[in-house]
Amino acid sequence: MSITSFKEINDGRSGREEYMATGITVTTYTRTFRLGTNDPDDDATAVFLYASTPNIGASHPNHANARCNSRQTQPLEIATKTYWALAVNYTTQWDIREDPLDDPAKTTWATESYQTPAVEEIDGNAIVNAAGDPFDPPAEKDDSRWTSVTSKNIPNAVPAWMFAYQDGVNSDSFTVDGKLIAAGEGKVSAIHLAPVQERNEIEYRVLTVTIHYRGEGDDAGSSGYGSGSGSDEIEPWDLSILNAGLREVVSAGSGGCDGKVKNITDCEGSEVAGPVPLDADGAEQENPTPENAIFLQFEVYRKRTFGLIEDILS
Repeated sequence: MSITSFKEINDGRSGREEYMATGITVTTYTRTFRLGTNDPDDDATAVFLYASTPNIGASHPNHANARCNSRQTQPLEIATKTYWALAVNYTTQWDIREDPLDDPAKTTWATESYQTPAVEEIDGNAIVNAAGDPFDPPAEKDDSRWTSVTSKNIPNAVPAWMFAYQDGVNSDSFTVDGKLIAAGEGKVSAIHLAPVQERNEIEYRVLTVTIHYRGEGDDAGSSGYGSGSGSDEIEPWDLSILNAGLREVVSAGSGGCDGKVKNITDCEGSEVAGPVPLDADGAEQENPTPENAIFLQFEVYRKRTFGLIEDILS
């Protein structure tokens, strides 16, 4: 079983340029070939596997950015069953390669909005009422985050690192789609691994990683914490919570209660009905103001080196 002749013919050759609704112009081409075999039992498989047949992802000979995206073949002579017509289609719409593992990574950027408690102004001052108490429940605000979604073909295996990176925050700087991300600004939001696929007899999977960003830089937008003056910046994905509560730590000199916790009471001796600001020692603040409010920071996400993700998605 072998191909005995292979020749490109003029019949069926064509080209087309079309402006798409997405705002891009797509160019397509079709090349046609005539093949002969020495075995009437040969089928389309023999045609597709022939060394001279352009593979999916191959460049058009006169337009390097046009890549083969489909091939179709059918018998020319029903009687002899030894001649075949092959149509090879090319397009500039998709950037693919003959080896799917060589396909470039593809990244899209967008913003997503969430509702989050508003406990600080953009200058870092606490959001409290005229008496210095925090609102309970706190008001909410939009928290818009930049999001990147990057897809890349990888070998047919389930990467072991995936299970350690869910909700991981980058411990080091890394680059995605040419954008340098500072340490602590990115958090893995989702990882998707598609089923096994095959192109030109090469098995692969499509890995998609979604990363959310909260930054403290000049171009960061809303980070949620200390994003105004920058005087009290913290790690963007850490929690920043107003130091307030219904109980306080008893100060020294209070007899047997030193260092213990008691319910906070008002000037009439009644227990307060809502949280009140506390100082650094856990005692009720005497004259709470938005400027002297204390915020507590908590690291709630594990740090991971994103150099690994950068290497895979580059």
